[in-house]
Amino acid sequence: MRRLQFIVFAAVTLALASSASAQTGRVTGTIKDADGKSIKGAIVRATNDAVAARITSTTDDKGRFAMIGMRSGAWKIVAEAPDFLPLEGQATVSASASPVLALVLQRDPGPIPGALSKSIGDDVAAAEALRKAGRHDDAIAAYQAIQSKNVRLTSVNLMLAGLYRQKAQQEKDSAARQALLGRAITAYSDVLKSDETNTRARIELGVTQMAAGNADAAAKAFEDVIAANPKSPAAAEAAAHLQEIRK
Repeated sequence: MRRLQFIVFAAVTLALASSASAQTGRVTGTIKDADGKSIKGAIVRATNDAVAARITSTTDDKGRFAMIGMRSGAWKIVAEAPDFLPLEGQATVSASASPVLALVLQRDPGPIPGALSKSIGDDVAAAEALRKAGRHDDAIAAYQAIQSKNVRLTSVNLMLAGLYRQKAQQEKDSAARQALLGRAITAYSDVLKSDETNTRARIELGVTQMAAGNADAAAKAFEDVIAANPKSPAAAEAAAHLQEIRK
């Protein structure tokens, strides 16, 4: 869970009497998004393990919340709302120190590219098994189904492009072969649109362009790899392909 610093507008520390542990205070505040808009229905949870206490509050239409009857001491505060990342912090409460919190929640960006849930991970494993078994059409259908569930998985386009190339190598009809190579080129290009630093995709794109008879486009792909990092192993591989084109 991301930890962000709370902005505490009012928190006064005073010496407490020996009976302070029995005294109570409150925590109030607001919850807004990064644009300053109030978040209605956000849940705020306060936990004090020292006294085994937990208090929950919900924000109103102006993003306001209040928790009263809180024992003096350090409280862990967690704020959550649908479609937002949770926020966690600390607040010190006493009868004479009532924190006023201004909390800002960041929107949840959704699944991280390349991060697989268990179900999608299982689907990928099944699709890869089909590919290894030479069942290219079934593997393509499986990867396309995975892609429809999570379009952010750029690795799926990389696998699809490879499958199209493999099918093209086995295709005897020239028109069908060119169509498959075209689909592979599109898939590799889609990978590079979301990750232009993916040198593997760029090299494979160049190789596919070579197979499709697009020498200039292939050379451009290899030259881009070399220009990005001339001393890298990928650049050496790209240079070797360039020599093939220029023979």
